[in-house]
Amino acid sequence: MPFSRRTLISSGKAREIAQACRAAQVEVAVFANPLTKHQRAVLGDIFGCLVISGEDLLAPGR
Repeated sequence: MPFSRRTLISSGKAREIAQACRAAQVEVAVFANPLTKHQRAVLGDIFGCLVISGEDLLAPGR
């Protein structure tokens, strides 16, 4: 299944990651790829946790 611009990953992979995040009680999921604000929000809703990208870790005050 192709990736979605909305999430940067396929819907099946998003469900798989969401299940793993909930099972491990993850508070923050970090993506290596840059994410838009919209992608972060959508993925956060799906995963049930804060979602950031690696570039967020390097940008002061972001």
